Amino acid sequence: QERAYDRQAEIDALRAKRAMEEAERRARDKERREAEQREKINQELNAARHEQALEKQRQREEQAKIDRDEFQRVITQQKIERDNELKQEQERNVLRKKHAEELRKQISVNEEFKKQGERDKFEEGKKIRDNLDRQKKLLENVKDQKLQELKSIAIPEKYTGELARKKIQI
Repeated sequence: QERAYDRQAEIDALRAKRAMEEAERRARDKERREAEQREKINQELNAARHEQALEKQRQREEQAKIDRDEFQRVITQQKIERDNELKQEQERNVLRKKHAEELRKQISVNEEFKKQGERDKFEEGKKIRDNLDRQKKLLENVKDQKLQELKSIAIPEKYTGELARKKIQI
Protein backbone atom coordinates (compact mmCIF):
# COMPACT_ATOMS: atom_id res chain seq x y z
CA GLN A 1 0.00 0.00 0.00
CA GLU A 2 2.80 2.30 0.75
CA ARG A 3 4.05 1.61 -2.70
CA ALA A 4 0.70 2.42 -4.10
CA TYR A 5 0.85 5.68 -2.17
CA ASP A 6 4.35 6.26 -3.41
CA ARG A 7 3.29 5.35 -6.88
CA GLN A 8 0.25 7.57 -6.54
CA ALA A 9 2.47 10.30 -5.08
CA GLU A 10 4.86 9.87 -7.99
CA ILE A 11 1.95 10.02 -10.43
CA ASP A 12 0.54 13.03 -8.57
CA ALA A 13 3.98 14.63 -8.53
CA LEU A 14 4.38 13.81 -12.21
CA ARG A 15 0.91 15.19 -12.94
CA ALA A 16 1.67 18.25 -10.79
CA LYS A 17 5.00 18.62 -12.56
CA ARG A 18 3.30 18.24 -15.94
CA ALA A 19 0.53 20.62 -14.88
CA MET A 20 3.14 23.08 -13.66
CA GLU A 21 5.14 22.67 -16.87
CA GLU A 22 1.89 23.08 -18.84
CA ALA A 23 1.06 26.16 -16.78
CA GLU A 24 4.59 27.51 -17.30
CA ARG A 25 4.35 26.72 -21.03
CA ARG A 26 0.97 28.44 -21.21
CA ALA A 27 2.36 31.38 -19.22
CA ARG A 28 5.36 31.58 -21.60
CA ASP A 29 3.05 31.25 -24.61
CA LYS A 30 0.80 33.93 -23.16
CA GLU A 31 3.84 36.10 -22.40
CA ARG A 32 5.19 35.45 -25.90
CA ARG A 33 1.81 36.30 -27.49
CA GLU A 34 1.60 39.44 -25.35
CA ALA A 35 5.15 40.39 -26.33
CA GLU A 36 4.28 39.70 -29.98
CA GLN A 37 1.10 41.75 -29.56
CA ARG A 38 3.09 44.60 -27.93
CA GLU A 39 5.68 44.36 -30.73
CA LYS A 40 2.92 44.38 -33.33
CA ILE A 41 1.26 47.39 -31.63
CA ASN A 42 4.67 49.15 -31.40
CA GLN A 43 5.31 48.44 -35.09
CA GLU A 44 1.85 49.71 -35.99
CA LEU A 45 2.44 52.81 -33.81
CA ASN A 46 5.84 53.35 -35.40
CA ALA A 47 4.35 52.88 -38.87
CA ALA A 48 1.53 55.30 -37.98
CA ARG A 49 4.07 57.81 -36.59
CA HIS A 50 6.18 57.40 -39.70
CA GLU A 51 3.11 57.82 -41.91
CA GLN A 52 2.05 60.85 -39.84
CA ALA A 53 5.55 62.34 -40.18
CA LEU A 54 5.46 61.71 -43.95
CA GLU A 55 2.00 63.30 -44.16
CA LYS A 56 3.20 66.26 -42.10
CA GLN A 57 6.25 66.62 -44.37
CA ARG A 58 4.00 66.36 -47.45
CA GLN A 59 1.68 69.03 -46.02
CA ARG A 60 4.68 71.29 -45.24
CA GLU A 61 5.97 70.82 -48.78
CA GLU A 62 2.50 71.45 -50.20
CA GLN A 63 2.12 74.58 -48.04
CA ALA A 64 5.61 75.71 -49.09
CA LYS A 65 4.61 75.24 -52.75
CA ILE A 66 1.36 77.17 -52.14
CA ASP A 67 3.37 79.93 -50.42
CA ARG A 68 5.91 80.02 -53.29
CA ASP A 69 3.12 80.11 -55.86
CA GLU A 70 1.35 82.91 -53.95
CA PHE A 71 4.63 84.82 -53.59
CA GLN A 72 5.32 84.39 -57.31
CA ARG A 73 1.76 85.50 -58.13
CA VAL A 74 2.17 88.60 -55.94
CA ILE A 75 5.56 89.38 -57.52
CA THR A 76 4.09 88.91 -61.01
CA GLN A 77 1.08 91.09 -60.14
CA GLN A 78 3.37 93.80 -58.72
CA LYS A 79 5.52 93.66 -61.87
CA ILE A 80 2.41 93.98 -64.06
CA GLU A 81 1.18 96.93 -61.96
CA ARG A 82 4.62 98.57 -62.06
CA ASP A 83 4.81 98.08 -65.83
CA ASN A 84 1.31 99.56 -66.19
CA GLU A 85 2.27 102.53 -64.01
CA LEU A 86 5.44 103.08 -66.06
CA LYS A 87 3.43 102.84 -69.29
CA GLN A 88 0.84 105.31 -67.97
CA GLU A 89 3.62 107.66 -66.81
CA GLN A 90 5.25 107.45 -70.24
CA GLU A 91 1.90 108.14 -71.89
CA ARG A 92 1.38 111.14 -69.58
CA ASN A 93 4.89 112.37 -70.44
CA VAL A 94 4.17 111.98 -74.15
CA LEU A 95 0.90 113.89 -73.73
CA ARG A 96 2.65 116.62 -71.70
CA LYS A 97 5.36 116.95 -74.36
CA LYS A 98 2.76 116.95 -77.12
CA HIS A 99 0.73 119.59 -75.28
CA ALA A 100 3.85 121.70 -74.64
CA GLU A 101 4.81 121.38 -78.32
CA GLU A 102 1.29 122.40 -79.36
CA LEU A 103 1.47 125.41 -77.02
CA ARG A 104 4.88 126.41 -78.43
CA LYS A 105 3.53 125.98 -81.95
CA GLN A 106 0.44 128.04 -81.09
CA ILE A 107 2.63 130.74 -79.51
CA SER A 108 4.85 130.71 -82.60
CA VAL A 109 1.82 130.95 -84.91
CA ASN A 110 0.40 133.79 -82.79
CA GLU A 111 3.74 135.62 -82.83
CA GLU A 112 4.03 135.14 -86.58
CA PHE A 113 0.42 136.32 -86.99
CA LYS A 114 1.21 139.39 -84.87
CA LYS A 115 4.40 140.08 -86.84
CA GLN A 116 2.50 139.63 -90.10
CA GLY A 117 -0.15 142.03 -88.81
CA GLU A 118 2.57 144.57 -88.03
CA ARG A 119 4.15 144.00 -91.46
CA ASP A 120 0.75 144.34 -93.10
CA LYS A 121 0.12 147.53 -91.13
CA PHE A 122 3.55 148.84 -92.13
CA GLU A 123 2.91 147.89 -95.77
CA GLU A 124 -0.52 149.52 -95.63
CA GLY A 125 1.06 152.67 -94.17
CA LYS A 126 3.74 152.60 -96.85
CA LYS A 127 1.09 152.19 -99.55
CA ILE A 128 -0.87 155.10 -98.11
CA ARG A 129 2.27 157.26 -97.92
CA ASP A 130 3.27 156.26 -101.45
CA ASN A 131 -0.26 157.01 -102.64
CA LEU A 132 -0.19 160.39 -100.86
CA ASP A 133 3.24 161.13 -102.32
CA ARG A 134 1.93 160.28 -105.82
CA GLN A 135 -1.11 162.45 -105.28
CA LYS A 136 1.10 165.29 -103.96
CA LYS A 137 3.44 164.97 -106.98
CA LEU A 138 0.45 164.82 -109.27
CA LEU A 139 -0.98 167.97 -107.68
CA GLU A 140 2.41 169.68 -107.82
CA ASN A 141 2.70 168.69 -111.50
CA VAL A 142 -0.80 170.03 -112.11
CA LYS A 143 0.17 173.27 -110.22
CA ASP A 144 3.43 173.55 -112.19
CA GLN A 145 1.59 172.94 -115.46
CA LYS A 146 -1.04 175.53 -114.52
CA LEU A 147 1.68 178.05 -113.63
CA GLN A 148 3.40 177.32 -116.94
CA GLU A 149 0.15 177.78 -118.79
CA LEU A 150 -0.49 181.04 -116.98
CA LYS A 151 3.04 182.27 -117.78
CA SER A 152 2.66 181.21 -121.38
CA ILE A 153 -0.46 183.33 -121.72
CA ALA A 154 1.33 186.23 -119.98
CA ILE A 155 -0.65 186.44 -116.74
CA PRO A 156 1.16 188.81 -114.36
CA GLU A 157 3.02 187.30 -111.42
CA LYS A 158 0.98 189.17 -108.87
CA TYR A 159 -1.94 186.92 -109.83
CA THR A 160 0.11 183.74 -110.02
CA GLY A 161 2.41 184.49 -107.05
CA GLU A 162 -0.01 183.18 -104.43
CA LEU A 163 -0.48 179.95 -106.40
CA ALA A 164 3.31 179.56 -106.76
CA ARG A 165 3.85 180.06 -102.99
CA LYS A 166 0.99 177.72 -102.04
CA LYS A 167 2.37 174.51 -100.52
CA ILE A 168 0.42 171.40 -101.28
CA GLN A 169 -0.40 169.44 -98.09
CA ILE A 170 -2.22 166.18 -97.97
